Order: sequence, then structure tokens, then C-alpha cells
Amino acid sequence: MLINKHSIIRLVTLFFILIFALINGLFWIAHEHFSKQQEVEQIRRFLIADRLFFFGHNQGDFSPELAQLMIQPSTLSSKKLLLQGSTVITLPFGKMIEMNGHTFFVKLRPPPPPHLFNKFEFRPPPPEMNHFHSMVLEDIQPHSLIMFWIILAGVDTLILLFFAYLLRKLLPLHRLKNAIIAFKEGDTSLNIPITGEDEISQITHEFNHTLEKIASMREARSLFLRNILHELKTPIMKGALTTDCLEPSVDQERLKQIFTRMDYLLNEFTQMERFSSDEWQLNFQEYRFVDLIDHACDILLCDKKSLTIKGEEFQLIVTVDFELFAIALKNILDNALKYSTTKPTLVILSHTIEICNIGNPIPEEKRDFSKPFNREYENSSAGLGLGLYLTCSILQKHGFSLEYYYSNGLNCFRILLD
Repeated sequence: MLINKHSIIRLVTLFFILIFALINGLFWIAHEHFSKQQEVEQIRRFLIADRLFFFGHNQGDFSPELAQLMIQPSTLSSKKLLLQGSTVITLPFGKMIEMNGHTFFVKLRPPPPPHLFNKFEFRPPPPEMNHFHSMVLEDIQPHSLIMFWIILAGVDTLILLFFAYLLRKLLPLHRLKNAIIAFKEGDTSLNIPITGEDEISQITHEFNHTLEKIASMREARSLFLRNILHELKTPIMKGALTTDCLEPSVDQERLKQIFTRMDYLLNEFTQMERFSSDEWQLNFQEYRFVDLIDHACDILLCDKKSLTIKGEEFQLIVTVDFELFAIALKNILDNALKYSTTKPTLVILSHTIEICNIGNPIPEEKRDFSKPFNREYENSSAGLGLGLYLTCSILQKHGFSLEYYYSNGLNCFRILLD
């Protein structure tokens, strides 16, 4: 499962990893601190016991004092401890050694003082201490850290359980995001399972309800369009058949063109409906731009002579969906022919196509072609609404863009092919 780097689940996971590492780090620091304190306390008690032995060996029994210090003489030999034990710390007067889970103190013979040489005086070293004997003391105070590890394990378990609970609560949010993406791609048959009553579950419930409504609306729209197209096709077909029965004449030819145009418009409406609902599968191929112009003029039932075309020598080749791009081009040409007092000019460049006509500039509020027909600024007779919106959408599907500018009395639409 790939997770976006800005995902809430990823951020929560990183936060818990940081908290987990921080708490365990603090426990490790506390463990080291307490271990050091314990070691210092052991040295202090061993030193006191050593002084008792050193100064009080002729003053009777001092077992009660040793019992208070939790120290006792050991039966193990110093030689065995030094050979088999693990040295904890080495002091000038002895060593602390661990063996079989117990801590011992082995007193060592103190080092002799250094010889003092002087060019005027020579002082020999003092005689060795004849009364020194090796002594082994054992620490009998319990030093179990089991409670420390129990607390650490309990804290870590609580953190992991809380993380698992929170992750379980957030995973439906990830499923909801995937469902929204699938819905954007056209899958309206989704029904996300709801497993709780929290806010995410409520959002999921509302999303499922919304999908049901959208699916119902799409079905109603599709049924409405099919009925409308069917009802319109019948009189158009009858009109075309009736026209064929008339005597050949200019009027008969004109009527045939009108009915052909109406039939094409019905097919175009069907295609636009498929395009607006993202059901159109684009078929990209290379075409000569002049062929696209010819097809757009055929749709408009106009002659290429009604346009001033410049730049045909470029022999521009474009990779487009032929029918869809011709519809986009037809909408711009239709506006140029409809609102121009002279022949519109179509300029073909290597990476740009411009269609210009003389006329009044388009108001600022109508120059956002990324929005469909807006009743606040337009009415049914004003135009420059849905047609240019569809053109802009079609060009965006192709990776192109549409720009508009007004210069020297010319309305110019520029199609950027890069």
C-alpha cells in the first residue's frame, strides 16, 4: 500500500515511532543513572565495611554493623574471584567483581609509594605491610531491576496498543480516499463498509448515500437524453425522407443540408454528453491540421472561402482525437463567424493556432472559459458560454490550452499546442 508522504496515517506513524524511541531512550538514561548510583552506593558500603575490618579487628564483633550495611565476609577466595569473576570496577585499594549474579569486593595490597631521589638525599622505600591479608566481602543487598523492566514493557505495550487502535480508526479514511478516486474515474457502484459510529464512519455513510443519489441522477439523465434523442431523430428522419421526395431544386438541397446538420448536431450532443461524463475514450492519431479545418467547416455547413487562412505552408501535423478536436475548432470558428463583420482570419503557426475576428471585446466576466454557461452574465441569446467551455475542456484533455486577447479591434483566440 503506497502512502502519500503528507498522509495522516504516515504522519501519525512517524509521530508514534518518535514517541516510542524517545520514551525508550529516557528509560535507558534512567537505567544508566540508577545503575551508576547503585554502583556508587555499593562502593560506599564496601568502603565502610573495609574500615570496620581495618580499624575494628581488635575491638570485638561488629556483625550488626555489617548486617546494616548488607555486607558479609565471603568464603570464596580472592584468587578464584580474580580468575573466574568479571571485573566491574578497579579501585586503587581493591576490585569489585561480579560472579554468579553476586557482587564481591576483593581488597588488594596497596601499591608501594614511589622512590624519592634527591641529589642531596636518598630515602629508601618503607617496608611492606606485614599485617596485610587479602579480604573478600560480598554484597547481599538485592538489586533486581525486574520492576524497572516491567514498567518499561507496560509503557511500550500501551503505546503500541494505542497506535494499533488509532491506525485501525484511520484506515477507513484511506479506504474512503481510494473510493473517491475510483468515483472520480467513473465507478459509481461503490458501497464502502461502515464499521463504527465515529466521524469517519458518518462521513463514509454520507458518501455512500451521495453515491446512490448521483447514480440515480445519472441514470435519470441518461434515460432523459435517450428519450430526447429518440424523439428528435424520428422527425428529422421523416423530414429527410420527405425532402428526398421533392423535386430537385435549390430549396430541396438546402433542406437536405439542414436535416443533415440537425442529425449531426444530435450525434454531437451525444458525444458531448459522453465527454462531460468522462466516458469518452480519446483516440489519438496524427492528422494534418488542414483536414481538421475541412471537417470543422463541414460541420458548420460553411465554405473554407468564408475564412482567411494563413500559414498553410507550415503543413502542421497534430496528434489529436479527430472528431473531438474538430468539434472544439468548430465552436471557435462558429463564434468568429457569428460575431464578426468581416471574414475571420485563421493563422497556422508551428506551435500555435490563432483565430481572429473584428468585433467588440468579450467582457472581462465572460473570459473564464473553464466554467460552463453562467446565467448571471449570459442569457439564451448571448452565446459565448457553453461552446467555449466545451472547447476549453476538450483542449485540456489533449494537453493544449486556450487563450483570449483583444488587440486593435480584433478578438483573438489562441490555441497553444505545447
